[in-house]
Amino acid sequence: MKTKILLAAVAFAAAVGFGAGMLVSGLPVHAQTNQATPKEPVATAEEFNSHVIHYPDLPPVELVKGSNSRLVVGEQSMISFLKMDAHSYFAPHHHSQEQIMIVLDGSCDEIIDGKIYKVKKGDVVVLPPNIVHGAYIGNEDVQVIDVFGEVRSDYLLKMSHTMADLNKKK
Repeated sequence: MKTKILLAAVAFAAAVGFGAGMLVSGLPVHAQTNQATPKEPVATAEEFNSHVIHYPDLPPVELVKGSNSRLVVGEQSMISFLKMDAHSYFAPHHHSQEQIMIVLDGSCDEIIDGKIYKVKKGDVVVLPPNIVHGAYIGNEDVQVIDVFGEVRSDYLLKMSHTMADLNKKK
């Protein structure tokens, strides 16, 4: 009997929480349903290009030997589509920006505050500002997305050098 009451209470709480979430989301409940046909106009090519980047078209920027990134920079944040080569090493370092690393493919031994964390595809690593971290890359390449809460000036400098080198070659 206690189990049935507990299950009913949990179901009721979930329903109330879901309903409250729908009501306080900022949209009327009827506006939160899926629409099959968009009503908004299609963006012009200029508008599209002002908001959308096809990151594989960006030039790779070497962050350290064996680690190349395609960097996307916003006004307040930065994202790095990073490939770390097999058998490479990302020396321990720190920076003032919070970093969230999403492992897309492969695995590595992430160094965090002097300890090894074996991370693999599907893992997300949250690194607070100024924590010392790095990585040992094993027998396979590792693909990650790094999200930085603030733009990294050191990466901007590397990106500008890469762009300058590409312009010289034209």
